[in-house]
This record gives sequence, structure tokens and C-alpha cells, in this order.
Amino acid sequence: MRPDIAGLRQERAKAMEKFDGLAAQAGLRALNEEEQASFDQLEADIKGIDGRIRAAERAQALRASTAIPAPAGQEPGATVPPATVPAQPRSQEEPGIDLARYTRAITASRGNLSAARDWAVAQFGEGHPVVADIGAAMQTNDMSSGGVFVPERLSSQLIQLLYPRTVIRRISRVVPLVGGTDTIPTVEKGVNAYYIGEGNDITTDEPSFGALSFKEREIASLVPLSNKLIRLSSVGIDTYVRDMMVQGFAQAEDGAFLRGTGVGAGPKGLRYLILPANIFNASGAAAPTAAQIDSDTRKLLLALSGADIPMINPRWLMHDRVFLFLQDLRDANGNKVYPGLEAAQPNFRGYPVERFNRIPTNLDAGGGNLDGTEIYFGDFSFSMIADSYRIRIDANEAAAYKVGNEMVSAYSRNQTLIRGLAGHDYGVSRRQAFAMLNNVRWGA
Repeated sequence: MRPDIAGLRQERAKAMEKFDGLAAQAGLRALNEEEQASFDQLEADIKGIDGRIRAAERAQALRASTAIPAPAGQEPGATVPPATVPAQPRSQEEPGIDLARYTRAITASRGNLSAARDWAVAQFGEGHPVVADIGAAMQTNDMSSGGVFVPERLSSQLIQLLYPRTVIRRISRVVPLVGGTDTIPTVEKGVNAYYIGEGNDITTDEPSFGALSFKEREIASLVPLSNKLIRLSSVGIDTYVRDMMVQGFAQAEDGAFLRGTGVGAGPKGLRYLILPANIFNASGAAAPTAAQIDSDTRKLLLALSGADIPMINPRWLMHDRVFLFLQDLRDANGNKVYPGLEAAQPNFRGYPVERFNRIPTNLDAGGGNLDGTEIYFGDFSFSMIADSYRIRIDANEAAAYKVGNEMVSAYSRNQTLIRGLAGHDYGVSRRQAFAMLNNVRWGA
């Protein structure tokens, strides 16, 4: 039986979640003997799963390289013509370059996988991994479904490239989403411990459980590319295609994970998952005093403290307008009020700050003011992204796309519009772990 790579990744994610829990405890106190044994065993299990994943991926690549069908029109058993470009030793390349090359091969051949393989052989040589990737795709893709699925090796590269380009993904837990849906149990209230006297019964307390349901939400990234550039063999072109795809996904998902309403195709974002009791209105209009700022942000800190949130991965999220206002604020003696914001890793009131310009600054703040924004605070160990790791690409040279408010025809500009489609969902496993300051006009 062939190993299920997606299943192995899911198994690793579950083991890693348990490992993270014990690691968090180890940071607070010494682990007891049983906990230390579990910690060591989980570490060994994770390393073992990593080895199985690597072996399965190598086996998948080998199967693909030896199971490539003959090009269209070629008789079985006929001699395969030599590659127009001889195989060359590969130098170490940037992550995601092979994804861009795979995308260009599919685009140049208009989705015909046999032609895409021939194009890749001519461009990169018979022994190039992209040729094997296309061979694997020829065995697994159902072209009637629309688009071509990207092999998991390349899909994983794109997911990894998203981390430094995003905020929510970078600070959240990421778990695999297998089969399009999944339900993760959550603990709303844990089991308590009690002291007992001699001869007394042990007091018991039932934990309170919940469930976090994920459903695959499809996201699209559009990259318009000149038809001349598609056919060129250039690392610069590959880098451009890769960066445009990554940037498109990053912009769309960060906005959705923060303020998606959940109405329609997109996920519900953090803004609409925070409990109403944890949303507070800011004071001080555009120029609050330090006392007003401290009073307002104290409410967010107390909201989490009162819910016994462990603060494993706490973060502030704020727009640059607010960040720079707080960074520049001085007291009567000219001293910076919040010097922690000057650090390489800025912190505010003892917790790290993420400068997040996806937070709008044109929200209705009341009184006719449309310059409001929001400040978020939470423990992002309870923020979760579920990825399907299945990316699909297709191309169309007759489609249109928008630039600002203008509709542009790809056909009239001799372009091809590359569309990347991915699936994921977002949720929080404990809503009490997040709070928000609303109607913030600071620095407007």
C-alpha cells in the first residue's frame, strides 16, 4: 500500500499540537516524570513521521519519472526523441521557482499536460523535477474538473512562501484540511483540581467542550502575463510569476482571515468571531492622552486575564497609523511614553506588536467621522488556519480582469491570465482569547 502523504501530514499536525501543549507547560514549570516521557516520545514520533513523509515524497517523484506516457501521436515502443536541452546539474534555487515553471508550462500549453511536458523538457531538460511533476499530474488530474492540480511538493512550497508575506497565517496554528471538511474539538472549560480532607469525597467538575468546524473555502489569485514572457526561459520571469501568485494569495487571505464576514464564499474572520463583550470603544478621538490609551487598552488585557487565557502566543494587531502615533507619543518631559515600540520586535504593554495595514482606517467612528480603525489583542495559539494543500491552476487568454475600476481585456493586450485556486478556512478555538478596541481615531 502506498503511503498517504496527506494523512501523514495530518498525523504530524495532531502530534505537534500535543507537543506544543507540553512545551508550553515546560516553559512555566518543570515537567513531571510522566509528562517528560510523553514529551520525549512525541518528539521521537514527529521526527519519525517527518522521515516517512520525506520517503513518501521521494517515492512519489520516482514513480512519476518512470510513468510518463508517450507524447500525442507517438506509436508505443517508438524511440523518444532526445531533449532539445541536455540535462544539467541543478544549483540550489529559491523556493517556489519550480512552482512558477510548472505554472508557465501549463499556461504555454493551454492546459494540455502532454504538450506541457514536452515544453518543460525543451526548456529545462529531461531530468528536471518539473518534468516529473507534470508526469505525476498526468496520472492524477481530471481535466473535466477545470484547471490542473499542482503536485503536493509544489503546493507546499507556495504555502511556505505565504508565511513571511502574511500576518494572520504567520502567527496562527496551521493544520491540514483533508477531504474538504473537518471538525476539531475544543475545550471551553477545563477540569479543575481540589484539596480534600480525610474521609471527604473528591469534588468533581465536568469539562466543557466545543467544536470548531472547518469547510474548504476557495480563494483565487490572478496573474496577467505577457504571452511573449511566458515562452521565455528566464529565472527573472519565474520569480515574477511566483511572487505575483504569492502576493495575490497573501493579500486576499490576510483580509479574509481578519475581517471576512462569512457571508458568501469566504471565511468568517477574526473581527466577527470576537465575543461582543470583548469589544470596547476607544476614547480620546484623534489625539488621546496616555491616560486614555492606558485605560482603553487595559480593558483588552483584563478581558483575557478574566478568562484565564494562558497567553502562549499573545499579539497586538494595529495599523501603522496607530503604531506610529503611539511610537511618537511623549510625556511632558519629552520622553517616549511607550519606548518598547522602538525595539526591533516592537512590544506594547509587554506584548509583541504586529503592524498590520490590512486593518481599515476609514471605518465609521460615529459623529460623521469616517477615519476609524481597530486594535486587536489576543492569544493567537487559539487562532487556526486549515489548509487543503490542493492548489489548482488554469489559464485563459480571452478573459478580462480589473485594474482599479477599469476592466482590462487580456486578449486585446496579448496577455494570458493565470488563475491560481487554493482552499482553506479560518477559525478560533477559544473566542474568549481575543478582544478588540473599536472606533479608534488615534493619529487620524
